[in-house]
Amino acid sequence: MEEKEIKQTAEASVYHHVEPKTSQKHRPVHVTPYAKEIQQHMNKCFPNRTERVFFDHRNDFVQVDIHILEAPTKQDFHVLYTVGMSALAMRLPESFYPEYQMLEHAELIALLPAEWKLTEPAEGEAYSNSLWWPVDLLQYLARFPHEYQSWLGWGHTIPNSERYVSYDEETTKLCGTMLSALHENISMFHTKNGTLINLYALLPLYQEEIAFQQKEGTEALLQKLSGINGFGMIFFPDRPNVCMDKAEGDAAKE
Repeated sequence: MEEKEIKQTAEASVYHHVEPKTSQKHRPVHVTPYAKEIQQHMNKCFPNRTERVFFDHRNDFVQVDIHILEAPTKQDFHVLYTVGMSALAMRLPESFYPEYQMLEHAELIALLPAEWKLTEPAEGEAYSNSLWWPVDLLQYLARFPHEYQSWLGWGHTIPNSERYVSYDEETTKLCGTMLSALHENISMFHTKNGTLINLYALLPLYQEEIAFQQKEGTEALLQKLSGINGFGMIFFPDRPNVCMDKAEGDAAKE
């Protein structure tokens, strides 16, 4: 299978789904053996940043910790990345084996503007969804292929439910996410045992953008997004919708 065919397979994948059936049996918690190597790779790609870790305390199936490399200046961005998705191999299409088996292991990256303050609430206080939805999204998508016995790769898009519910009704109308990639030297690396870890960057989308991607393709959507700050990869909750014309946009604000 050629690389072009892989991208076409990914582009066609917009995951509409129902929640998986829960099992009453206690499932073992899987922890990635590549944690230190992932952290070393990310620190090499984004050096001289303060790093914090939000540990996953769910103790369910796959442990997905969220690391944050803080923005060094107000003009920069925070880098969040998962450590845990690579604990298990994703189930690729049978036609991908054995040539593209290296796509089995992945982690995820999200970029937040420097002014986005992620501080854990004091004991007894609730988390603010307006601040924490990117963290929840990273953990949800990191577990997604393992819960659904599937895979995620470049160009795959996952709406936030069948109804395209916004990630936070108070601050944004973004309601789905596409997997994209940063520079090649960031988006993949080999571990000491030869396993390839693919690091996909989350690109949050509006419903109209998802519809455009399904009709015109991923490359066409990326071309539209290239004209906005951060190419859509930085999580600006109120960024322009590149697939809504001005008249529709004005009507939506009323």
